[in-house]
Amino acid sequence: MTPRPSKVAFVTVGATAPFDDLIAASLSSTVIATLSSLGYTDLRIQFGTGRQVFEQRLSATIGSRHSVSVSGFDFAESIREEIAAADLVISHAGSGSILDALRYQKILIVVPNESLMDNHQKELSEELERQGYLIEGHVEDLQNAIYKAEKAEFTHFPENGSKKFIKLVDEEMGVLSLD
Repeated sequence: MTPRPSKVAFVTVGATAPFDDLIAASLSSTVIATLSSLGYTDLRIQFGTGRQVFEQRLSATIGSRHSVSVSGFDFAESIREEIAAADLVISHAGSGSILDALRYQKILIVVPNESLMDNHQKELSEELERQGYLIEGHVEDLQNAIYKAEKAEFTHFPENGSKKFIKLVDEEMGVLSLD
């Protein structure tokens, strides 16, 4: 029997604000079962300051009968290699993580951290979903976002799309452009 090729999902919660709910949702038995049913073999999680949540949820998940290998890390100088190696990226709505995933043309789910004040993350993820670049997900329903993303036809972000992205972020944040 030949082993199935690896299929990697990568979750990033960022480095600046804790997002324990996304870590917990990513390690739920429902999400693990969803990933397994879609052929994912590996789940990598950049958990930031949420090591305790990661370890607690991971120990509860280890007994699952799904064949998804789970590993994680707190921080890295750059997560571009993780994004490049992934088939699916599930990200907090940080503009740097979003831009990296768009540049690599990955299947992208963005989950806004709605506990943050003045939640521009939601506005940004809604607009980018409206334009066809990603799927907006929610921690309480992450498995459905994964199914939706697997079937979606995404708009490819242009290689020189950084200026367009910056303009979109500035518009959503209410920053006046000097152009």
